[in-house]
Amino acid sequence: MAWRCSQSEYRRRYLARVDAAEAARYDDLVGHLGPEDQEAYLQDLQQACTLKPGAAVLDAGAGTGTVSSLLARFSGLSITALEPSPALLGRLAARAELSAVEVVEGFCDAPEDRNLFPAARFDAIVSRQLANGLFDPLAAFRNWHHWLVPSGTLVVIDGLYGRAAWSGAQEGDVDRLPLAAVQGMALIPYLLETAGFHVDAVQPMRAVNARPGTKTPRYLVAATKASGR
Repeated sequence: MAWRCSQSEYRRRYLARVDAAEAARYDDLVGHLGPEDQEAYLQDLQQACTLKPGAAVLDAGAGTGTVSSLLARFSGLSITALEPSPALLGRLAARAELSAVEVVEGFCDAPEDRNLFPAARFDAIVSRQLANGLFDPLAAFRNWHHWLVPSGTLVVIDGLYGRAAWSGAQEGDVDRLPLAAVQGMALIPYLLETAGFHVDAVQPMRAVNARPGTKTPRYLVAATKASGR
């Protein structure tokens, strides 16, 4: 008996589950950060990486635009939002502050997803709360490596989620998704190194974790695509 369904079946179920009602619930729950929470994220992000004006940046697993809204506060970035759910993308596209963001519908964690963008398309890639939901993390990390310019920057933000965090319609995913319930900060950087990245930093998000609304500790991994790879 297979330990999980195929990736295509998982994607079909995911898209069916994330309908307009689920997108609205998600947006209300985690889609918008208040001003103080935004400042906390920016503080932790700026300590891990530098985003220069004119840089092309991918928000991977953009949801309803939380990270894109943070990136829009940096000067002169060209932002692309990648998200598989049409319902979530619709809510992102409706946000006035994201009117200049390029929106692309698609997944990122299968070898064939690499064709979404050409090689060396982005100077930086940022993901938030995506890694724990990837069906194939290594495929995603290899795709991101391909999409980055040499010496490009990757920032992965995730949380130290336990099994209890997966409930309701997502309860079974804890045993289907490799990074669903990881209680340490070592696995993502290990996989990034396997995918060809140089890991620059692995650290708790201290400013974000100090916010009263943060229930699960967050951490980030910053990595670089080696110039010769």
